[in-house]
Amino acid sequence: GHEGPVCSLAEVAASSCLVTGSWDGSARLWNIASGECLRKLTQHKHAVSVLTLREPQLLVTGSQDKALNFWSISGHLQKTIPDAHDDIIRALDYLSLPSSSSASSSSSSPSSAVLSASNDQLVKAWSLDGSLLAQFEGHSAFVFDVTASRLRANVFFTASDDCTCKVWEVQDEESRRLSGRATQTLLHAATVWRVAELPTGDIVTCCEDGKLRVWTQDEARALPVAARMQQESEAKEAQAAAAAKSASSIDIASLPDVSQMTSIRGQDGEMKMFREGNMATVYTWKQSTGCWERVGEVVGAAKQSTHYEGDAYFEAGEYDHIFKVEIGESGAHKPLPFRMSDNPLVAAEKFCAREGINKSCLEQITSFIRRNTGLSSAPSSSSVTSASTPASDLKDQWASYGGGVSKVAPLMQVFTFAKGNFEGAGKKIMEFDAQFPEDSPAHLTALEKQYLLDALEKIQSPSFMKKEFRACELDVIFEKLAVWPSSKAVPVMDVWRALALHPQYHAVHRKSGDHGWMTVVVALRHLKEACASQADETPLILCCLRFLANLMDLTTNRTVMLRHANVVLESLASDRVLTNPNKNVRLTAASLLANFAVAFATKEETEGRIKVLKLLRGLMEREGDADVFYRCLLAVLTILATPPQPQQRRLLRGACQEIDMADVLPPLNQNIPAEGRIGDAAQDILLLLE
Repeated sequence: GHEGPVCSLAEVAASSCLVTGSWDGSARLWNIASGECLRKLTQHKHAVSVLTLREPQLLVTGSQDKALNFWSISGHLQKTIPDAHDDIIRALDYLSLPSSSSASSSSSSPSSAVLSASNDQLVKAWSLDGSLLAQFEGHSAFVFDVTASRLRANVFFTASDDCTCKVWEVQDEESRRLSGRATQTLLHAATVWRVAELPTGDIVTCCEDGKLRVWTQDEARALPVAARMQQESEAKEAQAAAAAKSASSIDIASLPDVSQMTSIRGQDGEMKMFREGNMATVYTWKQSTGCWERVGEVVGAAKQSTHYEGDAYFEAGEYDHIFKVEIGESGAHKPLPFRMSDNPLVAAEKFCAREGINKSCLEQITSFIRRNTGLSSAPSSSSVTSASTPASDLKDQWASYGGGVSKVAPLMQVFTFAKGNFEGAGKKIMEFDAQFPEDSPAHLTALEKQYLLDALEKIQSPSFMKKEFRACELDVIFEKLAVWPSSKAVPVMDVWRALALHPQYHAVHRKSGDHGWMTVVVALRHLKEACASQADETPLILCCLRFLANLMDLTTNRTVMLRHANVVLESLASDRVLTNPNKNVRLTAASLLANFAVAFATKEETEGRIKVLKLLRGLMEREGDADVFYRCLLAVLTILATPPQPQQRRLLRGACQEIDMADVLPPLNQNIPAEGRIGDAAQDILLLLE
């Protein structure tokens, strides 16, 4: 099949064929009955949207290269419209036009047009011969979806990152042109990803807040007025809160005065700030009344509600923080209430008990609380955080595995790399972007640059972990920058490794549909090219390794890394990694291997553990730096001490004997001193190998 996630499907009418579009940059034509791939269409970049038309039988595709392609249903390219949009083409659909329309007179089906939605905030209509019929303006951010009504001719719907769904009505004009306007704007509390029409004529919207909403024109089936008013109020409050969060950076003096409001028009549902005295106030434009409606004052960063309803473990009342903790492979978030006077460990224990989480996660959750509240935590190096020495009672729990009293405990928490010069990374990204031709798919538009700058400002903030990123910001970082070549990837990977630690990284999983694997593939590609290069690519190797190491921190990220552990581990088996002259590269490689050791602790996984042991031996064999060597020892110790089944421990001991692990341990290995913490850890490993 495809080499990447499938993101678009379309059935060919009156045939047994299906067309698929994928992140691998191709569209494919399939025989549904046999599953045979009949044709591969490769004239695209990254995520491909596909559309099929019944009469005439046509296939239309669009992708990140901004081009619109018209194909015969057998897969032969008929026409390409380069730069059909100024940015990524997100979605396609066909629009039924009144039979009297002459807009598409040159085609054999004058009653339809192709609609395309894009990151450039526009929806465009095209005749079936590729002529531009109209462009529809009204959204203030990326347009993620466009869906034409099958029940009402010349009506379509759009979903956007500006938190709205719009209903549009199209009219035909002379000279083969169309015009249209948004007749209704449906406000949401967050990004609207998709919109669909039901057979009843109702429409359904899929929102980033996790809710599916059904909208109807039938008053008899609508929710009570109070419920509808509450939904609209929540949407307005969410948009006002989003504006308030950036209040600290607002230059109130530069805002238009409220007295100028009558001379300024907006798009239906558009939010805008005006100056009222010394305050910034948010208004929304109401198309129905033709005026601005007051939403509320911007009084500073919006403070989320800290009242918790209570449960069997946490009492009801006010809390300083209510964290949303990501658990399980689905990326579900569960509330963790916390007061600054609480003990983080006690709060973590309550949370684990309530959610049925293994207590091996206590250290990670406790660290999460400390990191997000600013409470003191265990000392760490300037760029690495770890918990390499858990509580002493843990030693008693596993010491019997080696048959003696152990001096060093196995790791219970992964190593992460959080600090960095992200201001410098941002400047470098802008510098590299200026080197791309303006018509290059990799070149950032003015809007995308602004989204990127907004995201970088949040990354540089001391309260980075509490910041909320808009879907459009993550989109630019993880989709647009993903196509950059390895020669320009260093600052990109530096930004990626910071965001890999952020609780909102799970949005990348939902967006790609592959649990975030495609971002790992990009990092592995950069790592492979850097290792194969004749030039010194140490900075890129280091950034890629740090990104992969940070992916082992959050549960959903760790899950995809474990699912593809063999592929990731094989990428480390290079002398450019294991024997790199740069200590930081070797230390990061050791940290990544140690993170796998931690992740395998609760898994009945033997093959992966053995791969890690072999890589660690290769790293330790010629390692003379005490810090790197000790980290390797901790990883080996963790692998040998934590298998849940005795049979696994026997297999691992046998694997260590086959690769002569004892030979690289002091005192046999004389490249490293057999004293202090290194001597203690080596002795514990030798006991485990007996």
